[in-house]
Amino acid sequence: MEKLTRILISVFLLLILTECNPTNYNDKFSKLENENFTYFKGYSITYRNGTYLISNANVEKDDKRIFVKKGITGKIKNIKDIYNNFINKSETEIKALEKLLDKFDKLDVTNLSVDDFQNIQFVFSFDKCSYTFLKLSDKNTLKDVNKTYFKKYKKNWYLYKQCSE
Repeated sequence: MEKLTRILISVFLLLILTECNPTNYNDKFSKLENENFTYFKGYSITYRNGTYLISNANVEKDDKRIFVKKGITGKIKNIKDIYNNFINKSETEIKALEKLLDKFDKLDVTNLSVDDFQNIQFVFSFDKCSYTFLKLSDKNTLKDVNKTYFKKYKKNWYLYKQCSE
C-alpha cells in the first residue's frame, strides 16, 4: 500500500510539473497568442539579470528609458536613468510601474513591446533557442516595421528563431 501511495504521489507531481511547464515553444506560444496586450500599449519592457528596462515602444532610441529593480517582495527598490542616476517617482507612479511589471512577469517572457499601432512583439527562450513572435496590426507590413526576416508562423503572427549550439 505504501508503495502504491508513493507511485500515485509521483504521478501526481509529474502531472503538475508537466502542466505548469510548456513541453515545447508551440505550447508556450499558445498560452500567449490570445493574451490581451492592450495594457502594455506604448511600452517596451525587457527583463535581464534582475533588472527591467522600460522604454517607449514607439521610439527606436528612447533617451528617457529607465532601469527598474524590484526586491524579493515585488516592490520597486530603485529606478535609474540611462546615466545610472537614481530617479524619484511619486507613490502613484511607483504603484503603476509595479502593476505593469507584475502583469509583465505573469507572461513569463524576456521582452514585450506593444506600439501605438498595436503591433505586438514578445520574446522567450526555450531549449537553447530564442523565439521572437510578432503580431502585426492591420496598418503594418513586415517591411513597414523593418522585420522582413520574420517568417509567417500562424494567422497574423510571425516568428524569428535563433538557436545556440
